[in-house]
Amino acid sequence: MEKVNCQSCKQEIPLIEPYVQFNCPECGKPIARCESCRTFGHSYKCECGFEGP
Repeated sequence: MEKVNCQSCKQEIPLIEPYVQFNCPECGKPIARCESCRTFGHSYKCECGFEGP
């Protein structure tokens, strides 16, 4: 399995932990966010430059 890193904190997300993965609305690349960063509303930035809450 491929490792998944949180786009906000850049930490590897253990596959047994809850996380969300979705496609960037600008370029379509996958973005993963860990439960902690989602809960606290930490921002993220895609490789294309798109930023989200």
